[in-house]
Amino acid sequence: MRIAVLGAGGVGGFLGAMLARAGHDVTLLARGPHLDAIRAGGLTLESRQFGSFNVRVAATDDPGELRRSDLVVITVKMYDFESAARAAAAALADDGYALTVQNGLDAPEMLAALVGQERTLAGTIAIEAAIAAPGTIAHTTPMHMLVIAQFGGKPRTQLVHLESALSQAQINVQRSENSRQALWDKACMLIPFASLTAAGDCTLAEFHGIPALKDVWDILCDEAIAVANADGYDVRPALGTMRSRLAGMVSTAPGFTSSMNRDIRSGRRSELEWLTGKLLRLAAEKGVAVPAHAALYGLLKLKEQRSTRPAGGETRERATAGSS
Repeated sequence: MRIAVLGAGGVGGFLGAMLARAGHDVTLLARGPHLDAIRAGGLTLESRQFGSFNVRVAATDDPGELRRSDLVVITVKMYDFESAARAAAAALADDGYALTVQNGLDAPEMLAALVGQERTLAGTIAIEAAIAAPGTIAHTTPMHMLVIAQFGGKPRTQLVHLESALSQAQINVQRSENSRQALWDKACMLIPFASLTAAGDCTLAEFHGIPALKDVWDILCDEAIAVANADGYDVRPALGTMRSRLAGMVSTAPGFTSSMNRDIRSGRRSELEWLTGKLLRLAAEKGVAVPAHAALYGLLKLKEQRSTRPAGGETRERATAGSS
């Protein structure tokens, strides 16, 4: 299968490495020192689940060099999504699928406007992975789970073949029959977790160790449930499962935090508007009160402005297309 991965950061690098190791023809869209290292020495995955291995893959920073592909995976952050979606549309084979693997709720609809609902897959992934050094991806917790769902129309035969190819590459994949439900199932945990850990610049173990913060966590989860319910989706079963999983990770992965926290801490642009901000906008639209998220959103806007402002004054935005 010919596969293009648009964004070779943590998520894209992990998926690209696993698919290339399984024998698929993978091309990565990357840039900067990371691209240079991949071209020179291949892509290395250092995984607590699969061990360390290196794969030789094609890599470019020019979307125009991407060949027509059976699967185009978009793994950039949401602030780079529009340009990546246009590149995906140009690279997608007529009978292929484009898979979004973004945080939040917006990406599949934006992509479907370009490639059609029947060629759009909504995806979510539970994983902790990041660029450890140029050319090297660190998969730092020994688990991952990819959920995919056709965004609209009747599932095609190609979807069964794609699911099989992902499984054979040892990617843990599940198919959902409802794309919006799949997106909400992740968002209901991710948005509260990202909001709390980024506002407090804290880890999973740190906020679990403070009863007052655990109370805030409960309130945030209840608010996310209320907004999802108002949007027509019951997220309580998924949220219950994920909260139990997180509780178990307090001892096994105490340093686990959100990518939004890492981005703000590092002075990079974050996905605040597509996570906490999106929940606030939906809550206002549905008439749901979310005061805890509103308070953290205000603090996070202040933190983000400060973290991206150099000593000279004007705000800098160091977008990291390719990490997710």
